[in-house]
Amino acid sequence: MISNNRILFIFFALFLFWSCKKEEDDKIYLDSTKIIRISDAISVDNGFHIHDPNLNLKTYDAFLRYLSSSNHFKIVTQKEFSSATSNDKVIISFRYDIDDNINAAIKFAYLEKKYGIKSTYYILHSAGYYGVTKLNYFKRNDKIIKYLQKIQNDFGHEIGLHNDLVTLQIVYNIDSRKYLKDELDWMRANGINVYGAVAHGRDYCYQYHYVNSYFWNHTKGSSEGLFYNWEYVPIYGEYKKIEKDDLSSYNLDYDGDQFITDYRFADANRENGKMWYMGKVNFDTIQPGKKVIILLHPQHWD
Repeated sequence: MISNNRILFIFFALFLFWSCKKEEDDKIYLDSTKIIRISDAISVDNGFHIHDPNLNLKTYDAFLRYLSSSNHFKIVTQKEFSSATSNDKVIISFRYDIDDNINAAIKFAYLEKKYGIKSTYYILHSAGYYGVTKLNYFKRNDKIIKYLQKIQNDFGHEIGLHNDLVTLQIVYNIDSRKYLKDELDWMRANGINVYGAVAHGRDYCYQYHYVNSYFWNHTKGSSEGLFYNWEYVPIYGEYKKIEKDDLSSYNLDYDGDQFITDYRFADANRENGKMWYMGKVNFDTIQPGKKVIILLHPQHWD
């Protein structure tokens, strides 16, 4: 005779099976490419689920289609942004901060390639997909280079660095200058061209009142506001002096946080608890010659 506990276990197992099957059945593919090959051993499922009616790959795809079919816009990478000008078009540059989901970024890069759009993907060196970062310890995930090569070489986008360098030094006690040189050398030796960086904002920044752009000598802090620790950070019972350096020391051309824009939109901006999305702006009304940066985090859309 089957016990009640065994019956419940079988019922629960069947429930989980059919729930997972339904989720797979509900997965959406925007075209016939269901698998994106990263290498012989690595692939990314190109499907997605709609978790938010505004932030999803279907609405993102529609926005890319709209931009690419209009003569009103000129789309450039972040490297090109400062020097880009136009008398008859709005200049738009996409900035993607890949905080914790490299697969979502691959899907973004694939869709943009389909529409002939080139943008910039900033790799977060302290993210789990890049490696393991702990106190006095870092180990890179060497397989990440395959993803970067796919984004740059196959899809035609720019790769940048998502700078978490002050966190690296202050919180993890890792030599940020040596680390940056080593990682850029490794990426460039593997054919990845890195021209610029943008700062990552994380919980430690708010806890210890700094921003990662304080790594750069050209970034001047202030004793006012939330991020007032721009020279020294009190942590673990001591005051740590922030290591600083220049872009030129690493053959970097730009700090994207210093760009001058007419409009800067970001999905991280919230209104009444809701994240920003492209439907909140009528891009057709932006005047030619204006410069726009759209900052998105792919993991919010997948």
